[in-house]
Amino acid sequence: MPFYNRKHELAMLDQVYRLPHGHLFVLYGRRRVGKTVLLNHWLTSRQHRSLFWTADQTSPTAQIRSFSQMLRKFKNPTQSLPSDFSYGTWEIAFDELASLAEHEQLVAVLDEFTYLIESDPALPSILQRVWDHRLQHTHLLMAITGSHAGMIEREVLAYRSPLYNRATQSLHLQPLPFGTVSAFLPNYSAADRVTVYACVGGVPQYLELFDAHQSLDENLEALLSHRVMMDDAGVLLRDQLSEPRNYIAIVSAIASGFTRTTEIATMSGLENSNVSKYLGVLQHLGIVTREVPATATRPEQSKQGRYRIVDPYLRFYFRFIATQRSNLERGLKQQAWDNVRQHLAEFVGTHAFEEICREWVSRQGDAGKLPLAPRRVGSFWGRQGPQVDVVAINEDDHAILLGECKWTSEPMGRSVVQGLLDKTSQVVPGELSDWKVTYVFFSKSGFTEEAKRFGRTQNALWISLDQLDRDLRES
Repeated sequence: MPFYNRKHELAMLDQVYRLPHGHLFVLYGRRRVGKTVLLNHWLTSRQHRSLFWTADQTSPTAQIRSFSQMLRKFKNPTQSLPSDFSYGTWEIAFDELASLAEHEQLVAVLDEFTYLIESDPALPSILQRVWDHRLQHTHLLMAITGSHAGMIEREVLAYRSPLYNRATQSLHLQPLPFGTVSAFLPNYSAADRVTVYACVGGVPQYLELFDAHQSLDENLEALLSHRVMMDDAGVLLRDQLSEPRNYIAIVSAIASGFTRTTEIATMSGLENSNVSKYLGVLQHLGIVTREVPATATRPEQSKQGRYRIVDPYLRFYFRFIATQRSNLERGLKQQAWDNVRQHLAEFVGTHAFEEICREWVSRQGDAGKLPLAPRRVGSFWGRQGPQVDVVAINEDDHAILLGECKWTSEPMGRSVVQGLLDKTSQVVPGELSDWKVTYVFFSKSGFTEEAKRFGRTQNALWISLDQLDRDLRES
């Protein structure tokens, strides 16, 4: 798989590698996000002395035998080993690893470390003992990875874990940002790339499923019945959670537009108290997030919270694939494809496009290219009041930005501009005269001259889709 972006992550690895003595680096994140690719690229490009071993979901005996043979072959590449060769214990194997890094630097990657923990829950304690007495005193950089984020946090990073405080650095690897999609699909239009991002997000292996020589429609139609797209939602949730059926019901309810706790409970058939507990777990794992209006000064106490699925793929799956799964399994995908064509534009505009516009505001603000330095970026909604797609606020400077996003085939007209201006007094906290207000308008299809003339008297920014795409590729 080609390698894109990840400059920050590579710099982090370089920094840890330069430190003296032994160090433990923990890399975790959802399946297909690129953990193995990142480490392989780093090792290859830096030409570090290294060994790379991937655990499998097999028996403890088979796991230690596989690791032992890899170690012995690394030490003596020409030696012929019997197929049953194995060190007697993990302590012995880790001690052998220590000897390889006693006098020169070595990077050892234990990929999918969570498979080891699943088969041998005592392994973190074993590694902790060997680390404290031997490994940390060598020139070893040990990198352990895992796709089961909850298990990594619980069994490696948490206070109660035997390995607590042993890791010099940990990294929860996130999907690639929207700006990177152009590297995968350089010949696609900006609108097509936004649509791709709305369907699969920035997960590299999902983006690799798109054939750059085929049209967007051809790719999406093929994607509906692709085995990865069909199976990954269930695998992702089962990997992370002990009661996947209840969690799937909750995620499905949110994907259907039921975003408040009481609504989610009704749709999932679960008690409110249980739903709150499950939502807390989903938040911790980064599957859903709780949003409040950007103007809320105490977000954790706001009663206007609503839940949103973070992962674009999961949103797409539960919106377009899960409901048609029986037909898709039988090879009947015309009905599913008709459903996608009918509702895709609304789906893109409601979710991905607004999120990408908020990302633009965050990045431009961080780069000092806006009239304010945002402390928070989000959106706004009231119980009975207006909805505003993009809100950025800095209370100290009494500065606020309000934005409108339109994913339509028609240029944005004057009525949309007027509508946002009319909402201002209901969104700005306190007296409007005390605040400096900036307006920003994002449009897939540009703006009418009347709209721009009308907004010329305001402190307004006009961001076309091409500019949005260009700015996010360059950031």
